[in-house]
Amino acid sequence: MNGPISLPLQQHQNFGAALTLLGRTVSHVPINGAAPVQTIKRYGLCFASRGPIWQSGSTDGRAQDLRRSGLHLINSDGQDSDSLARAGFRQIKTPSYVAEVSLAGKFDDRLGRMAPKWRNIFRRTETANISITDDPFCTTHHAWLLDEDTKQQKAKRFRSLPHVFLHAYAISNPDCVRVFTAFKGRDPIAAMVFLLRGCVATYHLGWSNHQGRKCAAHHAIMVNAWG
Repeated sequence: MNGPISLPLQQHQNFGAALTLLGRTVSHVPINGAAPVQTIKRYGLCFASRGPIWQSGSTDGRAQDLRRSGLHLINSDGQDSDSLARAGFRQIKTPSYVAEVSLAGKFDDRLGRMAPKWRNIFRRTETANISITDDPFCTTHHAWLLDEDTKQQKAKRFRSLPHVFLHAYAISNPDCVRVFTAFKGRDPIAAMVFLLRGCVATYHLGWSNHQGRKCAAHHAIMVNAWG
């Protein structure tokens, strides 16, 4: 193995700690050539989200190792579909798209790597008179944000991880939930929540009102978050 491997959020110990706090049964399944696969029990089945994470480029024997693993359900990133198919797994939905942005290098270098349209929108936010705060998640102080998120989920008809998971992640991983809030004057107009693990940050949820969208506040928050 060449150096430490970066695990996705669902395979990281921080995620497992939050689920354990919520009473879920979390275990780790050893597979040859891969990092131990973090799993939970769902409907009596062994479920792995975004795993296995293979530690070598060779695909020899992966199908056989998967058959021996005892895994029943895998929410894969779609990067090893051939091995999964040969192991007997059947795809029932399209893999989710995951975007990753490198936080390495100086701010100006990262700004230069942005798509021109995205960078130009961010530049406009610099004259929008927005102030941005960075705070650890607080159940009481940020209750308003979770209320707004509940409203937007109902209005837009989507569901995400329940808020109880966010509380559990914050409790089991102190200082690893950060809330960036954009203000126009004293009024919040947008916010984003990030879950931290090591040197990696995962976007968890976001909210913006009409004024926030007009000011492209999420662009400003995102750039400040990785600045």
